[in-house]
Amino acid sequence: MPGPIFTTGDHVSLHPIEEEDHEFVQYGRNHPEIRVPLFATTIQTSDDVAEMLNDSEYRFLICRSKDGDPEPVGVIAFAWVWDETKVGSLMYWVVPEHHGNGYATEAATLFLNYAFRERGFHKVNAEVDASNAASAAVLEKLGFEREGIRRQENFVDGDWKDAHMYGLLADEWIDD
Repeated sequence: MPGPIFTTGDHVSLHPIEEEDHEFVQYGRNHPEIRVPLFATTIQTSDDVAEMLNDSEYRFLICRSKDGDPEPVGVIAFAWVWDETKVGSLMYWVVPEHHGNGYATEAATLFLNYAFRERGFHKVNAEVDASNAASAAVLEKLGFEREGIRRQENFVDGDWKDAHMYGLLADEWIDD
């Protein structure tokens, strides 16, 4: 069962990732429909997941309510944080069985409110596989601007992948 609620929206809540959530995170990170768009080149072992989640200040489990209890559906996090400039690199995923429900958009809204309003971030970046139209749509709906393309930036499963770069400044963030 996920840890305590950190923040909540209409359909999802964000929870700190606890040790008992590692198996779910490992499942998601290794799922081909998540691993490939994240440009992950290696399979994540339980030790890899534990090490990755060691710095948990900006990493949250995305949960939906199922019969009143939180059910994990994904993860949202800053993959990288540059403390000096208050810039974070956004990463999120939702397991395929829950795609298309708006969970990523709502979770990102909650996360961006936290990053910009509570933590004082100046900018949030995101890198998206050029073939991942759904993820690009999430970012664009939230007001991110496409800032460029890194051609053949990542080599995953035998193919070179282009990466679209997105950015959102704090003064551009509007939570309707």
